[in-house]
Amino acid sequence: MEARQIFLACHACVHSKMVDPEGWWKEEDTIWSDIAEEELRSRPTPEHNSIAWLVWHVARCEDVAVNTVLRGVQEVLDRDGWLAELGVTARHIGTGAPSSEVTDISQAICLDALRAYRAAVGRETRGWASTLDFATLGAIVSAADARRAAERGAFGEHAAWVEQHWAARGWRRSDFLFWLAIEHTWLHIGEIGVIRSLLHHTGC
Repeated sequence: MEARQIFLACHACVHSKMVDPEGWWKEEDTIWSDIAEEELRSRPTPEHNSIAWLVWHVARCEDVAVNTVLRGVQEVLDRDGWLAELGVTARHIGTGAPSSEVTDISQAICLDALRAYRAAVGRETRGWASTLDFATLGAIVSAADARRAAERGAFGEHAAWVEQHWAARGWRRSDFLFWLAIEHTWLHIGEIGVIRSLLHHTGC
């Protein structure tokens, strides 16, 4: 199986049937199943994020990583005017955000728009990856790539260090794509599973 096929198969699993109707393993659909709106917005303890916040975070990370950093094109967030639909003003990826902001975004964000935005990001990623020659992803993510994300407001005031982390780590572009579009999402799906269990629901 070639890299494109591996990427598309794994990517489909962390999204919903709105992104790819094929297959049965759709973690995005599991996240939202049998759970009330107030639970999606709640933080079981002050140390936990909300499910809504985490879905917003992974959607923003994928949009920024794929479209701003790797492709150098307009993010789905801006191209399709999603901020107004989401009902929030923050456009950063959420890393390092203070607890008060986590709570505020969790309460304010439109959940239907959040699902639709994440699906739009996933479809954009898949459309690009479906024709991408993965052999071109051997180059390193550059300082200019990371600076572009910073200039577009991807990192809040508490996460300026992420620019340096992305620029200086020596990421191959292929590794960066797999991490921010798939593996990072799996990490937070596990966190969502813990939150669901604390809310007395089955995990993801």
